[in-house]
This record gives sequence, structure tokens and C-alpha cells, in this order.
Amino acid sequence: MEWIDLVLKSSTVVGGVIALATFWRSAKLKRAEWLYNLHVKFYEASNYKAIRRILDYEPPAELTRLRETIERGANDDLAEALVDYLNFFEFVASLWKLKQLSEREIMMLFEYYLRRIRDHQFVVAFVQQEGFESLAELLNKLPARR
Repeated sequence: MEWIDLVLKSSTVVGGVIALATFWRSAKLKRAEWLYNLHVKFYEASNYKAIRRILDYEPPAELTRLRETIERGANDDLAEALVDYLNFFEFVASLWKLKQLSEREIMMLFEYYLRRIRDHQFVVAFVQQEGFESLAELLNKLPARR
């Protein structure tokens, strides 16, 4: 009888360990899928390409137009595209504040583009004026350039 009790207790422990390992493996896979979806949404969908290109390559006419549009407080398609772009990063920053994304994960996926936002003072001013609070906090957390 004692050995049956020992076998039952041992199998319960082994089963628990297997269940825990399966859970962690599944959670890591789900997290990877979630990060992949963020990647696809930002890099492969066309929603953010225009603003990404302007902030990245700084074509003089388009960058000037974007700056003037924002500084005038105009509400045209370009301003809306910037707001959509910043809303994406506000969402990412909100997930970071909720501890759903780590700073490391964000930096791995988006550090370059966060730096490009921070490199343009008129965009930083817009972020602060328009209440992108989580994004402003995340921009301040960017590590020093390497």
C-alpha cells in the first residue's frame, strides 16, 4: 500500500512538472506570435510607411511639409498619418507600462524608429503636446547611443 501511495504522489509531481513545462512552452510560443504580429503590423503593412520614410530618410520637401503641418496645427492626411504612427508607438508603450512587453523586446523591434521620432524635435513636441504620455516616457527610457 505504501508503494502505491508513493507512486501516486510521484506521478502527481511528474505530471505537474510536465504540465508546467507545457504551459511555459505554449506561453513562449504565443508571445512570439504576438511579437511577430506587432512586427508585421509595423513593418509590412502600408499604414506607417509614409511617415516612416519621412522620418527616416528626411526628404527635404516632405519633412518640411510635415513639420509645417504639425506646427500650424493643421489636420490633413499627413498629420493624420503621423498621429496613426504615434498611436502605434503609444500602444506599444502602454503594453510596456502594463508589463506586457519588456523594454528589451521593444528595443529589439523598434529602437531605431523610436530614436528617429526622438531625433525630430517637432515630433517630440507634438508627442508631449498631444498627450502621448506613455510614448513620451518610453522615449525618455531609450538607452544612450552605442
